[in-house]
Amino acid sequence: MDEVEFSLRNRYPFCSVSEKFPDVTFYRWCNSSLDYIEFYGKNTDIDRLLTFIPEIENTLNTSAVYQSRNGTRLTVMFTCKCSIDNSTIRIAESDNCLWQAPVEYKSGRETLHVITLKDEYLKSLFEDFAEIGETEIIKKKSFTPDSLRDTYTISISSLFEGVTKKQMKYFTDALYSGYYSIPKKTTIQELADRNNLSESTMEEHLNKAKTKILHSLKPYLSTYAKESVEKNDQ
Repeated sequence: MDEVEFSLRNRYPFCSVSEKFPDVTFYRWCNSSLDYIEFYGKNTDIDRLLTFIPEIENTLNTSAVYQSRNGTRLTVMFTCKCSIDNSTIRIAESDNCLWQAPVEYKSGRETLHVITLKDEYLKSLFEDFAEIGETEIIKKKSFTPDSLRDTYTISISSLFEGVTKKQMKYFTDALYSGYYSIPKKTTIQELADRNNLSESTMEEHLNKAKTKILHSLKPYLSTYAKESVEKNDQ
């Protein structure tokens, strides 16, 4: 069993969007019913991208059911119309491979991670990708089947359960603004001013979001810590 990182360039819709907006990085999650996309870039690029949403809808024969703008971040949710004719993740599924979310798009290239169960599946997938554009394997790592849970362990819904929309909005803003970087790239006051909040209110939102997420991670941290101790004792 292998974990494989692909770098792809093709004419499929999302790669085409990335080529038109090379300075915008975006991430894609898909559950076969909805495509959830997070775009990150300069304000001018996000402004242009907003006007391009109808073209994406037309290309995919889909519709945007949710849209939110927060400065340099744009979040859009589309009804999923993915098929092997317009989506690399559907190709991966058709070749009996598991794909890992999110898929990253930047400068016209797509970075896709997949789990392949057999060499023949990887061979078929590579050939199918090569038929639609440039295909390169960046990294390939073998692992045993019993460690698959390390890759597919955390449920997104359970991880963020209890975090309110406001808390998630401010926490995400703080994260991508560098508040949790070392050294910090922004301050509580700057985050508060940007969102028209007091410093104490912003700090309260961030602390609540962080506490809820850490509590959701507790069982996974306990499992990982236990396994680490067992490995060191062997």
